[in-house]
Amino acid sequence: MISPARSLVGLRLGDRSVDVAVPHGTPVYDVLRATGADLDDPTLTVVDSSGQQVDIYSTTGEHLSDGAVLHVLTRPTAVRVAKGGRRDVHDPTVTRPTTSPWWLGVAGAAAVVVTATVVLGIGRGVAPATDRWILAATLLVAALALAVTPRRPGTAGSLWPTVVAALTGAAAGAATVDTGLAAAAQLLVVAALTGATVATAARWGATRRARDEAADHALILLVVLAGAALVCAGVVLMGLPPVLAAAVLLGAVPLVLRALPSMSVDVPDEQLVDVARVASSAVGVRTPEPEPLGAVNHRMVQRTVHSAERRRDVGTVVVSLVPPLTAPLVLASAEQGGLTGWASLVAVLLVALSLGLQPRTTRGAVVRWAPRVSAGVLLVELGLLGAAVGGPVALVATGTAVGVGLGVAALSLSFGRGWRSVGFSRLADGLEGLSTTLALPVSLVGAGAVEVLRLITSA
Repeated sequence: MISPARSLVGLRLGDRSVDVAVPHGTPVYDVLRATGADLDDPTLTVVDSSGQQVDIYSTTGEHLSDGAVLHVLTRPTAVRVAKGGRRDVHDPTVTRPTTSPWWLGVAGAAAVVVTATVVLGIGRGVAPATDRWILAATLLVAALALAVTPRRPGTAGSLWPTVVAALTGAAAGAATVDTGLAAAAQLLVVAALTGATVATAARWGATRRARDEAADHALILLVVLAGAALVCAGVVLMGLPPVLAAAVLLGAVPLVLRALPSMSVDVPDEQLVDVARVASSAVGVRTPEPEPLGAVNHRMVQRTVHSAERRRDVGTVVVSLVPPLTAPLVLASAEQGGLTGWASLVAVLLVALSLGLQPRTTRGAVVRWAPRVSAGVLLVELGLLGAAVGGPVALVATGTAVGVGLGVAALSLSFGRGWRSVGFSRLADGLEGLSTTLALPVSLVGAGAVEVLRLITSA
């Protein structure tokens, strides 16, 4: 049997030295854990012979050369005596400046302005195709450059490069669309979402090996953008009315928010069960048995939980932005007083009800208030659109929005004073489940899916 590729390195652990063979694909973290290093120490640092810090999570055996020496050190901490004789341990890394680079703010503002300019089609109607493609290529290069820019140590705001890269990629995609085409609006949305997806994918690919929080932000944003792009592209390719894409995205919001917490947790199957003992295949029996991941420690659990919370928070904020953007399209395209008009009204109310009730069992300020703010914006849009259109539907919509808003405000005051009710909790659970289940089909009915199916079947 051919022995697996490995690198022979030396470890300096304080006053002792250990010679180890690191297999290719095995991170330094597992090697340190096997040699008994205290990985729970937050001041632990690993450097090579040149003094360069080594990332113990992303650096694997193939990154190390034979004969290399890794030094395991602990950063010194300053001890200061407070009033009353109490000794406080001060870590210099805690007070390290955590401000984001100033150029990210400038780049974000420029990306927003360029994206708005391109999406609105200012000046592109008379510009030749060559100029549009040059502009698109320039924006795409800028988006990819922002995506692969590493975060400097001691800086915060790892979400900003991802957002700026996505906005610049959206502008690059939108710049490729000619506004003179028949379905220019639909193509522009699809191209913008595709460009943002490409830039976000590049950002995720550049940050995932470092296991930085930027990778968590980019991953959840990539999934949301890719899903929206697929829905919009499918509607365009099948020649369906564009409002169907908005209806699908609007009705799927409660389902996505319900599934987001469980989808955010990423635990390898090898950590939960010994895969080598319970699974075998024709290829698996001929390959070397995989090395077990080892025992679970506090540092590993903490990193996994924090990563899941970051994905959940970013996903909740991004998904909560979808209803205020898609609900006006569904309401404006529906026939007032008909089946589609009433169905679109009910769909918006169902989504608002689900967004208002789901955060009752969540933890964290972001995931509790982002859906509620989105529900409040939905009710405001419903009332404004109803007042602008007029008629009985407008009267019902405005009255319902005001009534639901007053009811939510009254319940919020009651909960703030400590009032609890088992009966109300069960009623809220039933309404939440009903609204989450019915939001998508009712949204499709409001977008005219019944008429589309009738035309398809009769053709």
